[in-house]
Amino acid sequence: MNVRVKITRRRVKCFYCSQFIEAGEFQVVCVYFMRLKNNLRTWTKQMHFHAKDPYCWIDRAIIEVGQRHYSERRGRKASNLSDDSKAQRLKIMRRRASVIQRFNYEVETKRRPEKLSQLLDTLERLKAEITPYGGMPEKWK
Repeated sequence: MNVRVKITRRRVKCFYCSQFIEAGEFQVVCVYFMRLKNNLRTWTKQMHFHAKDPYCWIDRAIIEVGQRHYSERRGRKASNLSDDSKAQRLKIMRRRASVIQRFNYEVETKRRPEKLSQLLDTLERLKAEITPYGGMPEKWK
């Protein structure tokens, strides 16, 4: 939606109070860009409001904001685990990160190939351990 203030060039009707805005007065113009979900056809809807004396654009904005449902969508979703379960899950995830670091070190140095199989077994065990604490994270798969 675009909102702008301008001086009226010709007489227009206020969308809120249905009175006319005379030429030379200030007006607020709101342009809605509209489109149906399953259709590519688009159109615009212009609404004119009084900018002074009967502050119609403010009244209309208060009504619009009051009708909208607001829900916070930012950030990660809160888990429904208890504090003890969260602490246990975090310990398992830290152990896995440590095992991954040791695995990468062994791959780079190529000194102890038998250690790689032991670390892989540890990773599989950690996958089984974390299951009761909210399940396995996506990037562990």
